[in-house]
Amino acid sequence: MQKLASSKKFLVPTATLLLLGIVTTFMEGCAKIPLSYSPGSVRKASGSVSISGFKYLPSETGKVKPFQIYNTTLGNLKFDTNIDIFFSDAVSTELRFVGVKLDDKTRILSGEIEDFHIDDLSYNVDWTLKVTYLIKNLKTGEVIYTSTKITQRKASKLVNISSALNEMIKLNIEELLKNEAFIKTIN
Repeated sequence: MQKLASSKKFLVPTATLLLLGIVTTFMEGCAKIPLSYSPGSVRKASGSVSISGFKYLPSETGKVKPFQIYNTTLGNLKFDTNIDIFFSDAVSTELRFVGVKLDDKTRILSGEIEDFHIDDLSYNVDWTLKVTYLIKNLKTGEVIYTSTKITQRKASKLVNISSALNEMIKLNIEELLKNEAFIKTIN
């Protein structure tokens, strides 16, 4: 009986170590989450602009890799596309969807994704996306529009990551489309 009791002492720590090993392996070897953007704005706009790339500053500073978004509890979420490319493509898709022509030879829209993170240390998940949009006149080299849009949203911990990411991007672009100075600049 004494021998059985002593073997149980090692059962819990062994099970805990095994579980920790499985979780660590899962987190390190996680497959990248596939991304696909579908436009969804109900806004309408007119005008024209060309789209250039958006810089993803968290990856340029080394906080995350280009295909990651910082997450407080799970570490950095990994996606199958770099965030800067995905965001630039989403801006193009959404602007075209609402009616903006993307063929302007004199005005080019670019920007910087300053912050994109998920804080899920509380009961909900807090998403934050901060983007500075710039329009440059290619003839003069002058920046003719600049504005920073911050989108914050609470979501359930059970939300689909790809859907929530798309929603955050769409909401941020909609903030741009609501801005009268932006609409005036592209018309």
